[in-house]
Amino acid sequence: MLKNEIEEKVKQFPTYLKSWVKTFLGGLTLFCIISLIALPFLSQNQNFTHVFLRQFTLAMIFSIFAASWDLLTGISGQISFGHAIFFGIAGYICAYLISYQNFPPWIAIFIGAIGAVFFGLIIGIPCLRLRGPYLALGTLAFSLVLLKLFLMGSLSDVLFGSEGISDYRIQISDNPVVEYIIILMFMIVSFITIIQVSKSKFGTILKSIRDDEVSADASGINTTRFKVYAFMLSALFAGIAGACYATYVGAVNPTGNFGATISFYAILMASLGGLTTIRGSALGAFFFIFLEYSLIVAGAEIYVNLIFALILIVVVRFSEHGILKPILERIKDLWDLLLGR
Repeated sequence: MLKNEIEEKVKQFPTYLKSWVKTFLGGLTLFCIISLIALPFLSQNQNFTHVFLRQFTLAMIFSIFAASWDLLTGISGQISFGHAIFFGIAGYICAYLISYQNFPPWIAIFIGAIGAVFFGLIIGIPCLRLRGPYLALGTLAFSLVLLKLFLMGSLSDVLFGSEGISDYRIQISDNPVVEYIIILMFMIVSFITIIQVSKSKFGTILKSIRDDEVSADASGINTTRFKVYAFMLSALFAGIAGACYATYVGAVNPTGNFGATISFYAILMASLGGLTTIRGSALGAFFFIFLEYSLIVAGAEIYVNLIFALILIVVVRFSEHGILKPILERIKDLWDLLLGR
C-alpha cells in the first residue's frame, strides 16, 4: 500500500512541479534558489568571496537551525529554550571525528546529526512529559547542564574543556565557493524535507497536538510518542546545522556551541520570519546575519543582542506572524501591478 502510494507520487511529481512553479510562491522560491546558486559566480572579487559569500554561508547554516526549531515549536507546539543542545552535540561529534579520527567532513556531518537525534531521544522522553513553560524550562535546564559539563576542567580529557577543539582540518573546504555550494545543498534538501513533513499525515498529527493535545489524545493518538518523534526529527536538522557550523568555524567550544544565546538565535530567526511558515526561518536568518554583520562593521557589536531583542518585540507586537507574510503580500501586489492585473 505504501509502496503504491510512493510510486503514484513519483509519477505525479513532474506535473506537480510544473504547476507549483507557475504559482507566485513557487516561482519566487525558484528564483531565490537560482539566485543563490548563481551568486558565487557573479563576482571574482576576493573581498566578495571571502567576506560576503561567507556571510551567506553562515546565514544558510542558521536557516536550517531556525527551521528545525520552527518544526518543533511552530508545527508541533513543543516550546524549546535549549535547542543549542543538538546544535552543540553534533558540532562536537563532527569536530572530533574529523580532527582525531580523520573522517571526511561530509561523513562526520551526518554522524554528528545522528548523534543529535540520539540526544533528542534521551532528552525528549523526560522533557516531553512536561507542557508549556515547564517544557521550555526543562530543555533550557538540560542545555545549561551540558554547558557546565563541557566547561568543567576535571572532564577536559574527555570533553576538551573550555578551549574545545580547534583544527584547520575541520573545515569542509579551503575554498569559500565550494563550502558555499555544499552548505546550499544541505539547506535546500533540509527545507524541502521539513516542508514536506509539515504537509504530510505525520505533520497533520503534529499540528493537531499543537492545537489541542487533549483532544488529540482522546482521539487515540499517542501524543507522547509523536512528540518524541518531532523532537528527534527537529534534533536531526539542528544537528546538521551544528555540524556544518563546526566546519564553517573550524572549531567548537562550549560557549559558542551550547550557550543560551545560540538557542535564542533560533527562536529569534524563526519568530522574525514567522512561526509555522518554515520558509520564514530562512528570511529571518538572512535578515539577522546581515544586520548583525552591518552592526559589527559599524562598531555597534555590543548592542547587537539589545537591538535584536527590540526588533523582536516590535515584530511580535505589530506583526504577530512575522515579516514573511507582509513581505510576500507587498511583492505579490507589485508583481500584479507590473502584469497589469
